[in-house]
Amino acid sequence: MQTGRKLLTPEVLQGLLGSIGDGVILTDREERITFLNPAAARILSCEGEEVRGMHCLAVCPFVKLGTGRLYKDPLKKAMDGRSSVGLSRDIGIYRDGAPVYLSATCSPIVHPDGSVYGCSVILRDVTRMRRLERKVQRDHDYMRSVFTAAKVGLCVLDGQAAIADMNEAAIEVMQRPFQMAVGMQFGDAFRCENSFEHGCGHGALCPRCPVRRNLEAALKNESYASEFTVTMHRLGLADPVWLQIFLSQTPGDGDRQIILAMIDISARKQREQALEDARRRAEAAAHAKGEFLANMSHEIRTPINGMNGMIDLTLKTALTDEQRENLENAKQCSSDLLRIVSDILDFAKLDSGHMELESIGFDLHETLTSVCGLYEKMATRKGLAFTPPDLPLVPQFIVGDPLRLRQILNNLLNNALKFTSEGFISVKAAIGQQGATQLLEITVRDTGIGIPEEKQKQLFQPFRQLDGSTTRRFGGTGLGLAIVKELVSRMGGGIDVQSVPGRGSAFAFWIPFTEAAAAEPQIGKQTVFLNPTRPKESTDDADIADLLALCEAKLTGGSRESREPENDGGDSE
Repeated sequence: MQTGRKLLTPEVLQGLLGSIGDGVILTDREERITFLNPAAARILSCEGEEVRGMHCLAVCPFVKLGTGRLYKDPLKKAMDGRSSVGLSRDIGIYRDGAPVYLSATCSPIVHPDGSVYGCSVILRDVTRMRRLERKVQRDHDYMRSVFTAAKVGLCVLDGQAAIADMNEAAIEVMQRPFQMAVGMQFGDAFRCENSFEHGCGHGALCPRCPVRRNLEAALKNESYASEFTVTMHRLGLADPVWLQIFLSQTPGDGDRQIILAMIDISARKQREQALEDARRRAEAAAHAKGEFLANMSHEIRTPINGMNGMIDLTLKTALTDEQRENLENAKQCSSDLLRIVSDILDFAKLDSGHMELESIGFDLHETLTSVCGLYEKMATRKGLAFTPPDLPLVPQFIVGDPLRLRQILNNLLNNALKFTSEGFISVKAAIGQQGATQLLEITVRDTGIGIPEEKQKQLFQPFRQLDGSTTRRFGGTGLGLAIVKELVSRMGGGIDVQSVPGRGSAFAFWIPFTEAAAAEPQIGKQTVFLNPTRPKESTDDADIADLLALCEAKLTGGSRESREPENDGGDSE
């Protein structure tokens, strides 16, 4: 025992205290420094030998760093009270003008006889820790202010999916007081219709509830996140509320949280529903308009066909020159009216999406020859030169819709003939390539009045002419080119126009095609106009044909002559 006491000599004790990482200061009863280890010297930025014998508070003046006021003497308090005294969190010193936070404990040094003859001060520099704590606190305060001020509803759930916190926006959406909502399941706080009877998570329909499914998936997987939309009911309100919910999580050991960001999209859903209702009404109105145009066009065409037939029969009888001229003019007006009605019918079919295109093998050479032959005669009578296409440049048999190809050519050639008073009209056919797709390219060129550049974009819009004078001078509904563009688009192709006022125009269209081995047989003589499904009350074409045959038989005394009907350059049926 005596040997052990000899080991604790002042030198050994100072060496032991010098190796400690914390600062150690020893003072006498008058608080004068008797020992200062290197760690304390570093903290106080002084030398041990220089400060020995100085008053401790002169070397280490404790102040409240928040206010800069001196802290009352903790050494005296420890020695008088014979117990250890610690410093509060905001106590420290200023070193070179910068605050240094200290964690310090002052303890009395008691002699074996019970007298107090000094004090020990254990110091630790906790400035970095305090700064980190203050930063964490600032971040917490900042996030809390963002959480509170956010216009998006934020609801924090604990590890059992119960509500732990909410911001003001969430309270407003939920319409339930904060104190009442805390601790409740999300579905219970919102009165989810699936949990009315047994509570959120215990109802018969809860397994299919998007809220419950996502919450349970989050409880099983800490990295789970999702977005979903759900309808909920609020306390005291009958109308449901649509919520778009974004689920995320904060990982942690036993204290992880589920964060639900809620956006009330009820107003947007109402607008979407209103737009959907408006769209349905518009579609119904468009459908009704299309049906009306189709039915009316058909009902008008039927008596026009009958008039044309009766005029043809009357023209076969003995007539004066004046009578024949009047009847031919009437036939021309009737044919023009039939063409306008047919254009309206086709446009209604295209607009409603009821027009179907055929895909059959047909003779392209025969189609081009028959159409161009008709317009070549009319151009010659008008004093115009007509150049037909060079047929060897294109294959003879292709797969497509010959009826609609005729309609496109008829519209373009009819316009070229209508707007050209001198010069020529030409048709060019060639084969093009777009990637691996073969294209049939046809160009109709004329030397007519031409089209100003600013008006060219309006050409393919329905019911549009260049101007009112053009409409009055040349007539037409303005549907022909709109129908052409729609037909070409339906065939997978395109159309373009190049024109110079006073020098003419060139309309070029191209459609994809595949070659055919031969032309498929076509039943009967087709028309370029597609007949709609007629009402049951309508007169069948067969009945009209029988009526015309009967009239012809009566006018000719029972004999029937074969006569090819005249063509005025427009589409006919």
